[in-house]
Amino acid sequence: MFIGEASKLSGATQRAIRLYESMGLLKVSREGKYRFYTHKNIELINIIKDAQTLGINLSEMVAILGQQEEFDWSLVHDFLSQKYSKIESEIRALEVQKMNVKNYQISIAACLEKLDSNP
Repeated sequence: MFIGEASKLSGATQRAIRLYESMGLLKVSREGKYRFYTHKNIELINIIKDAQTLGINLSEMVAILGQQEEFDWSLVHDFLSQKYSKIESEIRALEVQKMNVKNYQISIAACLEKLDSNP
């Protein structure tokens, strides 16, 4: 199938599909001057789109997949484990920051209250 049909089946824009190919994420066969997309390509496009919804950017996808011919789920699993740990760490840091902001807000409110009661 050509890029128009691949775009319709995957829901990705033609521009995105060309980008995936130029970054080495998508290996596409050529017939003359035309690119020919397979159902396996469509599956990979959908995996790339799903990965993006998980916060994995395209350069990370290139690092995970490299120039492999076959998709390696174990590499994705390992990367997602690392990503999950990083998110957990960021959440903890944000919780501390949230508590510090709240405490500072309470301190300022107490100062304002003192100022209002001692004109």
